[in-house]
Amino acid sequence: MKILIIKTSSLGDIIHAFPVLQYLRRLYPHAQIDWLIEQSFGELVQAHPDLNHAIPVQIKKWRSNIWKKECWQEIRALLQRIRQCRYDLVLDLQGNIKSGLLTALANGLRKVGFGWRSVPEWPNTFLTHERYDPPCGRNIREDYLFLAQSALGEAINDVSGVALQVDSKQALKLEKLMQVDSLKGGPRIMVCPGSNWDNKQLSLEILQAFLEQISKKLDGRFLFVWGTPKEKEMVEKLQENFPDSSLIMDRFPLPVLQSLMSKTQLVIAMDSLPLHLAGTTPTPTYSIFGASLAHKYKPLGNLHHAFQGSCPYGKSFEKRCPILRTCSTGNCVKQIDANVLFDHFFTWWKSLTF
Repeated sequence: MKILIIKTSSLGDIIHAFPVLQYLRRLYPHAQIDWLIEQSFGELVQAHPDLNHAIPVQIKKWRSNIWKKECWQEIRALLQRIRQCRYDLVLDLQGNIKSGLLTALANGLRKVGFGWRSVPEWPNTFLTHERYDPPCGRNIREDYLFLAQSALGEAINDVSGVALQVDSKQALKLEKLMQVDSLKGGPRIMVCPGSNWDNKQLSLEILQAFLEQISKKLDGRFLFVWGTPKEKEMVEKLQENFPDSSLIMDRFPLPVLQSLMSKTQLVIAMDSLPLHLAGTTPTPTYSIFGASLAHKYKPLGNLHHAFQGSCPYGKSFEKRCPILRTCSTGNCVKQIDANVLFDHFFTWWKSLTF
């Protein structure tokens, strides 16, 4: 059995599709499973133990350099690679025109994608052989799984998380990190305050007040994670309030960050890449949603809980707020009361058994 997954971007969406890879490996232990992915994200999927090959594409680069000879040489090399292998199944989990073209060009016996009601870009439906519409109201991870399970006719309900592969040097570094005095005492809590969109982030003041209550009630030990210079400034300000019970982390490769997450007792995050990465580990997560729907995007299971901020402008949505990209206030998260947030968190935290 040879299977090709097409899900080129973005990082969070790629992680949402990990259960499909695990499902396929459970169903076909000896299959060749390849993944077509944007080159800059290849390190993430290549670290997945259930994958055989990550096949890189550079769509963004090619779009901006379409008239260069080098660009066409790279495209030709890609086409040769996806044509030389005869895939029994090609799964288009992206559902846009770009992925549809890649699906059409791949050498596949069966090409499966989203149906008319659920496909992100309708021309994609002309480029697949079989199309399925996931039931409304389910988690995004279940939507992707539905496509694979519908195509293959078998359901596997227990698709657990995954430990991405890290080298021994990085693993030793993490073990030493766990011995730092400021992380000893109460539960180790990773805090990921950033998101690609500012109006998905708590304000510094609200997050600080929330963490202060966690510190007092649980004696929490905080590991602050950042991804951009602006986020680094934010965690530096937060760390000033917990000088003896927190650390600011270095920027780690994503597989290493995932391994670190598995060594903590809790991950607190916005609707962001770190949240979705943490959802692949055994570690509980608590997340804050506003302009996107927690039920649709938060990690699955009772170990993962989310606070849903309400829109002060009366907007309702099934996935993402229609004014996510244009809202100038982000008040669905910026106006959350820190006391209400902590009460919501602590009620859930007390219900967990370790």
